[in-house]
Amino acid sequence: MAKTTEKTIVLKPISTKRVTVTISGDSDLILNKMNDINARTLIDKQKNKQKTVKEPNEWEAIITAMHWRDGKPTDYSEQGLKDALENNAPCITTFGLKKSFEQAVVRNNIDKYSTKFQNSVNIIAPSGLVPITFAKHTVVEKLIAAKKGSPVLSRQNVFAGWSATFDIQFVDGGEYSLDQILQIIGLAGFGGGIGSGRSSGYGRYHIEGVTA
Repeated sequence: MAKTTEKTIVLKPISTKRVTVTISGDSDLILNKMNDINARTLIDKQKNKQKTVKEPNEWEAIITAMHWRDGKPTDYSEQGLKDALENNAPCITTFGLKKSFEQAVVRNNIDKYSTKFQNSVNIIAPSGLVPITFAKHTVVEKLIAAKKGSPVLSRQNVFAGWSATFDIQFVDGGEYSLDQILQIIGLAGFGGGIGSGRSSGYGRYHIEGVTA
């Protein structure tokens, strides 16, 4: 009978550090996720439900095209949007931010893959949402080319003078030092940006400050 050899694996505790990073916009930020009206239309189509003839509420489309810090507003009106912008806060997502950092790792030839960065750096924010502050908000109407049929009218939330603050947690002594992580964030803001319209130069930013 073969003798069984036991192997002991010793796991060392992970040592991490955490800093707070503030980014400031160098170009306007567009927040434009799928709104609730379009989401319902797609769901109804998949369930073979009859298309509604009710005129869609344009304010619902505008308001629900953004993530909100304190939950989705329920007053779908011009005043409801104004109140939400003053008392709630539109947000970017930690998923989108980290994805932009990972893309900067590859696009700037820092590493062939972003796996090491992905596994050693986290963005910490409640519910995965990072609120923004801003100087001005406007709703811009654009005609978006459709794959089939006529162009579709899109109403986009555009923010000028924006900034955001979030926490970065990283492995101490890991693949990337704090200086390297900050450089990657800077490269992501300069060449990639965040939000919609990045290919047209929207959502560019720089690091405004870092605190331990």
